[in-house]
Amino acid sequence: MRQITLDGNLLADAAQVHEYLKQCLEFPEYYGNNLDALYDCLTDLENIEISITAPTEDGAIYQKILRIFKAADRENKSLKLNIL
Repeated sequence: MRQITLDGNLLADAAQVHEYLKQCLEFPEYYGNNLDALYDCLTDLENIEISITAPTEDGAIYQKILRIFKAADRENKSLKLNIL
């Protein structure tokens, strides 16, 4: 099982969040850089454990991203999510 840890501080920066996720999770080039595309790509991942560290400041962008990860975790049985 592939294991990835995401820095919550980088998930709280709206300007870079999608590029960070695309790079870390190896999303395809056609990734749409929006929350719908994030959900779609997360539900397609296989055999992966993703841990997310808490950000220094818990902002609205982080909360939206976290909701998408939790929804994808419920949908995709091959995805394991840990919130640190």
